[in-house]
Amino acid sequence: MKQDFLFPGAKGHLGTDESGKGDYFGPLVVAGLFLPEGQEAVLAELGVRDSKKFSDGRVQEMAQLLQRGYTYSLVVIGPEKYNALYAKMKNLNRLLAWAHARVIENILEKVDCRRVITD
Repeated sequence: MKQDFLFPGAKGHLGTDESGKGDYFGPLVVAGLFLPEGQEAVLAELGVRDSKKFSDGRVQEMAQLLQRGYTYSLVVIGPEKYNALYAKMKNLNRLLAWAHARVIENILEKVDCRRVITD
C-alpha cells in the first residue's frame, strides 16, 4: 500500500471493492476488509494487489489468509436478487452504493474505523 493512500492518525483502514458487475451469469460481490494500524506490511508480504493479475487459486489462498486474520464482510448478490434490487433501485450505481454501504456497516458493527477507501 502506498504511503500517500494512508490517512495520518487513523487507527486502521477499511477498504471495499466489487467484482462481477460486468458478468452476466455470476454474482455481484462487494467485499470489505478492516486493516488495523501497523498491518500494512502484512498485505505487502502477501502480495495483495489487483486480483485480476492472479490465478483463481492464488486469490482463494489469499482470501482464506485474510479471512482468518482480519475483520471482513461480503455481500454476494446472485442474478435473481440482482434483478430484484435493480428493479427497485433502477440504477447500477445505486445498487453498488447500497452494497458497499452494507459491507461498511457490517464491519463497523465490529470495529471502530473512521477512514474508508472504496474503489
